[in-house]
Formats: sequence, structure tokens, C-alpha cells
Amino acid sequence: MSEAEEQAAESTGFTPGVVHDLASLLYGHAPLDRIVAVEPAGSDAVTLYRRGEDGALFIEQDTFHPWLIAAADAVAYLPDGDHEIMPLTGDGELSRLVRFTRWSAFSAAQTALTTAGALFFAYSSFVSQYLIASGRTLFHDMRFEELHRVQVDIETSSLLATAPEASVLLASLTDNRGHEEVLTATGGAEAEMLRRLTERIAQLDPDVIEGHNVIDFDLPYVAARADRLGVALTWGRGGQTMRLQERQGRLKVGARLLPSVRVHIHGRHILDTYQQVQRFDAEGKLESYALKPVMESLDLVREDRVFVDRTTINDLWRTEPDRLARYCLDDARDVRTLAELVTPTDFYQTQIVPRPYQDVATGGTGEKINSLMLRAYVTAGRAVPTPEPARPYPGGYLELRSAGVFRRVVKCDVESLYPAVMLSYGYNPQSDTQNVFLPLLKELTKRRFYAKRQISRANTSERAYWTGLSGSFKVLINSFYGYLGYGRANFNDFDAAEAVTTTGQKLIKGVLTALEDRKCTIIEVDTDGVYFVAPPEVDSETTEMALIAEVGRVLPAGINLAHDGRYAGMVALKQKTYFLLTYDGRLIARGSSLRSRRDERYLRGFVQDAAVMLVERSIIDVSERYLATAKLVQTGQLPVQEFARRESITNKTFSSPGLKRLAAAAKGVAVGQKVEIYQRADGSLALTAEYDDDEDRDYLLRRLHDMAKRFETLCSNKTVFDRHFPKLTARSDPDAPRPEQLSLFE
Repeated sequence: MSEAEEQAAESTGFTPGVVHDLASLLYGHAPLDRIVAVEPAGSDAVTLYRRGEDGALFIEQDTFHPWLIAAADAVAYLPDGDHEIMPLTGDGELSRLVRFTRWSAFSAAQTALTTAGALFFAYSSFVSQYLIASGRTLFHDMRFEELHRVQVDIETSSLLATAPEASVLLASLTDNRGHEEVLTATGGAEAEMLRRLTERIAQLDPDVIEGHNVIDFDLPYVAARADRLGVALTWGRGGQTMRLQERQGRLKVGARLLPSVRVHIHGRHILDTYQQVQRFDAEGKLESYALKPVMESLDLVREDRVFVDRTTINDLWRTEPDRLARYCLDDARDVRTLAELVTPTDFYQTQIVPRPYQDVATGGTGEKINSLMLRAYVTAGRAVPTPEPARPYPGGYLELRSAGVFRRVVKCDVESLYPAVMLSYGYNPQSDTQNVFLPLLKELTKRRFYAKRQISRANTSERAYWTGLSGSFKVLINSFYGYLGYGRANFNDFDAAEAVTTTGQKLIKGVLTALEDRKCTIIEVDTDGVYFVAPPEVDSETTEMALIAEVGRVLPAGINLAHDGRYAGMVALKQKTYFLLTYDGRLIARGSSLRSRRDERYLRGFVQDAAVMLVERSIIDVSERYLATAKLVQTGQLPVQEFARRESITNKTFSSPGLKRLAAAAKGVAVGQKVEIYQRADGSLALTAEYDDDEDRDYLLRRLHDMAKRFETLCSNKTVFDRHFPKLTARSDPDAPRPEQLSLFE
């Protein structure tokens, strides 16, 4: 840890209030080690499942009283009896803690208060209620590898569980203790296979069930087939049946809320790596979140991995069932490997945040900080404020100084800019009268720096633990600024949020001035990071780091400027839209317009090759690549797979007026299937299986020209661009003389 980082963790200057036990802020006031699950047990108790250090499972019970907090005048609307009211001290509007004798009384009170329009706050999750009230969290004093995790994958005869031909053909099971198995429905024994799958889940008794798209596909499919066949999926600890909620849950991925089915298995958590990898890929580097592309992009593919085409599964089931079984097992193995990369951060956050594992893994970061703040106040007997009304406030400083092609590019970054600003300047919510917010941020920051130090010192087996722990602290630390401007946060403060951003802008502008004073060329700045070209004498990573250390002296104590990357080249097109070429030849695209999954393969290939050519060669080479691709289109030499698109067939396909062309092409295709289509010369869509050298070449050439226009800002004027990238048609002469050779900057 650097000196600046040490200072950031120490220099807050706050005065502790009533709540000053930092261990209780982070892990609750009455920790009970190694709880892996909490479930209801009657009307006034919960069942606790705990793992011993030897891996044995212990089952205990504890009392539980549902609760909510309400305004003083709201309690008049509570139904009579079955509750006790406790006053909370302080200025917060929610100044009454109401405890109920049973869950039904809590539900009735919640309904009555909502109907009356009364002011109150309640967690709908009884697990969150129990954890906050008891001062406990899940997984306390455990490591990720101590969880018993089982991975499930299935192969099916159709993608729609209600299709006439639907069935589960195979189910594979692996776990992190060495178990691997494939169950088959040979001879049409699907019901028997589902029973064996249920028995095996009970025998393995996992804490977590993992799968890729397991929540929205595998488990609903298995449940639908089991219901059809009269098989009880008693996957819960104690033989409870798996439950799927019909209403759509909400998965938080960055700023997006995605629909997701809610699945509950008593005593077990469900983690979906399809969901988790989207949260892991916060910067949008991955082009696809399907399992195979993800494993390839993350360089996790095993050499002996079996691959099959989804469209051939039914044929393989008849002709090569052993190959299909190996493929299914490899899918489960991939899930196990992927989960070890994308889920430990959420596991270690769950040790701190009083919420269920699934909620931590899928919920927004603002809710996590809110849970920590509420726990501190409620356990201290303090009243809780209500959220401030939302209002706009300035964001981070964004500027593209120069569009163009740059070589020997360096990036510097103000480490954890907003958390460091909050700690150094003492920005905290005005409503936090008990001084919880900044002490909590400070303690998490200190623990993260400690974990970061341990990563470099640890051996291979220990490194994963410290990496996961550091990652969990980092996510929470970086959530504190967003919490200030979160509309549903009880302790939000938009004035404080604005103060943080305006201070951050001032600091980063100081960095820009210092870089320019040292003859650096600024390319782009985005909130806390700056891409720039250093002067010629700064020609190694060592001299780059020395330059950044010198520039960093303009920042206040406790705020650190770090070297955050070096690149052979950068193609800057517009704000937050650019390519980076690493010194080892990897191309990184930033900006949705450069990596849309909707773009056909020939377009993605062109734009990626163009970026590398711009850095390593010139615009002339890009023009030649453009014309060569156009010639392949004009002469019909471009394979159909290069311009086909993959589409999912849904009920909407056949009901939406805007999808008539797709509906016509997919006639006879079952809902739930995926198809590859292309556009014919007459404007209709067709399946690639029906391809007859009849593609719409003018359409493909227009698409190619639109893709080339992404580089128009690099040319000095439109005439230069048009000469290098002329609009072509299917009737243009592909061997016509080349346009006059012009340089990029003519």
C-alpha cells in the first residue's frame, strides 16, 4: 500500500458518535460463525444451517420476530394486538420500531400501513429482517472454497418446455469436492432420470446450486417437465419442493434492471453464472454472455473440451449419446470454473451485508449500503430518516480533447477518486447524525488495502482468498458515492453528492494541467482517468510511472494518482468510444457502437482489423480492407455465415407487426428456438439453411459503409473520407481504379 493510500484510510477527521464499534458495523453485533442458510420455521422461529470447520452440517433453531420501522403517527393504523412498539431516539422520521409475534401479523400490518398511505419501511425478505435483528450475516468466518457448490446442466430436445417434443435428455452434476456425473433418460425414462437427479441433490446436499442460465432456463424447464410427468422436485434441505415465482424478479446489472424468474430451494442458494458474468463484465468487454464465448474470451477453455452444435443435439442423442453426455458434463465443468472467477466477490460481500446470498449477487449496491446503515441505526435504537427527493446534480468530468490515432498511449487514474474525496474532505450525509457513514467507508478502505497487500505476499492457494476479499471491499467502497445520490436510500444527500463530484472535477482538471505542463498530449478524460501521450523521452513503463508520480503531487494528501495502463496505440473516435491496442497485440473496444452483438460477423471483423491497421499502418490499408470486403460482397464470395444474424423465436415473433418478415422466415419453427437468418435481395428474410446465393448485396454494402463511417472523424474532411470509402452498390465495378491516394490528415 502506498503512503497516499495509508493517508486516505487514516485522515477522515470525524468524531465518533454512539455507534463506534467498527466490527459491528461490518459484521453485526452478535456474529454466529459459518451460517450457510436461514429459513423460516413456523410463525416465530428460523432454522439455521451451519457448516462446521470439518464440513459437517449442523441444524439449529432461533427465535424470530418480524419487524418494521414507522413514523410516530403511522402506528395508529396498525391492526390491534400481535405487536409491540419501541420508540427510537433521534431526529429521523421513522422513529418507531414495531415487532410482531408472527409473520402473518407483520403482513397484515404492512397491508394496513400501505392502504393508509402511512410512512414506514420494511424488508420483504424475512432473512434480511432476521440478519439485521440478530446482528448476524451469512458465511461469517468462512472462505469461498468451503462452500459446497454443485453445478447443474441439462440437454433438452427443444428449447421450449411446453413443446410437444420437449424432454430432458441428460443432466450433468459436478461439485467442488470432486463429484462428476451424467444422468441420462435412455429409453424414454425421463421421469426416472428426474427422480434420480432429485435424489442426487439430496445426497450431495450442497449449499449452492450453480448453472449458466440456470434460473431462466434449466430450472424452469426441469420444473415444467417434472410437473408434466408427476415428479416432485424435493430439492430443499428437509425435502421441500423447489418453488418458482411466476412474477418476474429484477436483476441489477450496472444501471440496467433485467427481468429474471425468482427460484427458491429451501436451505440452498441459486447462483446463475449467466447473470453473474454480466455484472463481472462491468465495462462491457465481452461480446456474448453465452457460456462458450465467455469461456473463450476469458481464456478458460480446456484443451479436451467437447463442442457440439445446438441444432444437432437431437441427432447426436440418437447417434452419439456418449459424445453428447461428455458435452453436457463439460458444460457443468465450465460453470464450476467460471463461478470460481465471478462469484467470490459476492460471497465475501455477503459476510458483511445482512442480506441473502442471492440478493447480494443480483441486487444493486445502493441497497447493500442502505442495509449496513439501517443495521447500525436500528441496533443502536436510533430513528432512521426518509430519503430526500431526487434532484439532478453534476456528474464526473468527461472530455474528448482529440479524436485521432495515437501511439505510445498511457493512462493514469486517480485511485478510488470519489471515496478518497469523501474521506479527505469529510463529505457525508447530513442526516447521518451518528457518524456511521464515514467510519464505515474508512474501515472498508483500510481492510481493502490490507487485503491488497496480502495478495502479493500470498502463495497460490491463499491468493484467491485475498483477491476475493479485496474485490468485495472494492465494490462496497465504490458504492458509497452512488449511495449519496440514490433516490431510495434512507441517508441519501444530493448536496453531498454534488460536493463530491465538483471536488473530483477540480482535482482531475489539476491533473490535466500538470500533464500539459510536462508536454503531454491529452486524448480523453473520464471522471478519474486520463489517456495521454507522454513526451518522447518518457519511453518505458518505469519513466511513465515516474512522470505520473511527479504529476500526482498536485493532489491533496490521501488522494493518489496511479499508472493504470500503457498501450501501443489508441484510436479515439468520439467521447467514450475508442480502440486500444496493447503491446502484446490485443485489441480492446470501448463504446457500444464498436462492439454491438447485433453487428454481423463480417462487419465486426472489418472494424477490428481497421483499428489495428490504423495504429500499425495507415488509413490507406483500412481503405484497401474496405474495398476488398466490398468486392467479396459484390462477387458473392462472402460466406452466408458472415452476414447471417441469430434470432430467438418468441411468441412476440408471430404477433408483433414489426416482426412480420422474421415471422415469415421462421414459419414452422417452435417458439423458444434460435435461428440464423439473412436478408434476401427482394427484402425478405430467410433461414441460412435456405440460402441460394440470393443475399441482398446492396444492403450488405450499405451496412459496410455505415460501419466505415465510424472512422470519418479521423479524416480531415468528408471529401477525403468519401475517396477512401466510396459508397458502392452491387452493380459497381469491383475492379475499378483506386481513388486518389490521400493521407489521413490531408
